[in-house]
Amino acid sequence: MSEFTDKYENQFMSIELAVYGVYDEHPELTDAQVDAAYEELARRYRAEATAFAFKPGKLDGLRAEVHDAVLPIAEMLVGRPDNILPTEPVSAEEMRQILGRLRSSIKTWQKAGGRQSYLKYISQFLSDSAQDQDD
Repeated sequence: MSEFTDKYENQFMSIELAVYGVYDEHPELTDAQVDAAYEELARRYRAEATAFAFKPGKLDGLRAEVHDAVLPIAEMLVGRPDNILPTEPVSAEEMRQILGRLRSSIKTWQKAGGRQSYLKYISQFLSDSAQDQDD
């Protein structure tokens, strides 16, 4: 893993757990729909980091559902409404970078195996992590 990935491992896992919850309910969810939600969230935090007004895009269906599942997690990770986490919140710029890295991961996995390869990867990874915790 890279230094960046190591530093933000908990943030990645928190976001991917939210995505996994949507995928578990909707097995037809695709990587492209997740990518669209991540892109919209990255735009939100880029606007905040650069002090520009954010103009929401139009997400529908499962794209909106993924967005709506991840947004409260992302907001909590940046310390809103109150920092209730035992760790320091990340900045808006750091959240934008985290979402950008997740988008890169989607592209990498799509090249390897199709329209749900990222989702299948996080499903396998998250289920392996849960089993490791049970042992």
